[in-house]
Amino acid sequence: MSNKMEKRNTLLLIASVVFVFCLIYISTDSLIRQTTTNVLTSETKVYDPTNKETDQSKIIKETIEATIQPTATALSEEVLNEKEFSTYSEELNIAESDGAEITTAELAIFTTEEERQYRTQIASVDLNRGCLVDMKEEDNKDRWSILENNNKYLENTINISLKVEASVSINTECIANLILKILNDTRGWSTIIDKKFQFTNLERSDFEIIFATPNTVDELCAPLSTNGIYSCRRENKVVLNYFRWLVGAKDFGTDLSTYRLYLINHEVGHMLGWGHNTCPAEGALAPLMMQQSKSTNGCKPYGWPTYERLSEVFDIQQ
Repeated sequence: MSNKMEKRNTLLLIASVVFVFCLIYISTDSLIRQTTTNVLTSETKVYDPTNKETDQSKIIKETIEATIQPTATALSEEVLNEKEFSTYSEELNIAESDGAEITTAELAIFTTEEERQYRTQIASVDLNRGCLVDMKEEDNKDRWSILENNNKYLENTINISLKVEASVSINTECIANLILKILNDTRGWSTIIDKKFQFTNLERSDFEIIFATPNTVDELCAPLSTNGIYSCRRENKVVLNYFRWLVGAKDFGTDLSTYRLYLINHEVGHMLGWGHNTCPAEGALAPLMMQQSKSTNGCKPYGWPTYERLSEVFDIQQ
C-alpha cells in the first residue's frame, strides 16, 4: 500500500512539473511575439527613394561649384541637371569600370611641388583651357562631330580616331592636337612603346577616342559601371567623360591641367594593356595608372607614365 502511495505521489509531482513548464513556455512565447511586433511597428525605418540628397552627392555639387573655370560656360544646362542627381560612391571599385587588376607599387618618386607643376606643362598646349568653346549651336542634327582626315594606316604606328558628342562644347580640331601632343610627348606613352600616335578615320584606326556626356558614357561603357562620373576603356574605345573634363577630381582641387593630362594618359594606358597601381608612399608622385579619379591616397596627383617607364624600359621594380 505504501509503495502505491509513493508511486502516485511521484506521478503527481512529475505532472505538476510538466504543467508548470508548459505554462512558462506559453507565457514566454506570447511575450516574445508581442515585443517583436512592437519593435517592428515602432522602430522599422522605410527607405525613401525620393531622398536623393546624400553626403556623396553634396561632394559632387561642391566640386562643381569650386572647380568649374570661366570657360566652363560651355557646359549645357542638360549636363548640369544630370549632375544634380549624381552620387559619388566611395565604394565604387573603378577597376570594374575598365576591367583592370590592381598591383602594388614598390618604387616611390618624390619631387617638389614646383617641379610637379612644371612637368605638367606642354609646349603650345593650353591644358587649363582644355579646348572648351562657347555653347554649340542647337540646330546641329548630327549627334557626333567626327575628326576627318586622309591619313593612311601605318603599321608601326598607333592609329586612332576621334569623335566628340555634339552637345559637348569642345573644339574637335583643338582636342585632336592636344591629344597628339600628350601621347607623342617624350614623357608620354610613345617613347615607352616606341611607337608614335596619329589620327586616322574610324575604319582605319586601332581604337577610337570619344568625348561624351555622362549619360552617353554610361551607355558606351556598359556593362562596366561608370556611374555617370567616370570614364572607361571598353573594347576598342577610350570613352572620356565630359563632366570630368570640366571639374576634374577632388584630390586635384582646381588643378584641371594635371587632371586632364592624367585622364587622357590613364585611359589610353588601359588600351595599351596596363592595369591599375597604388600609391607607393605618402607625398610621392602618384603613378599614372593609379585610380586618381577616386583618390590619390596621400600621393601627389600626376599625369605622366613615369613609373610605367621605369618598369617597362628600365625594368626597375623597387
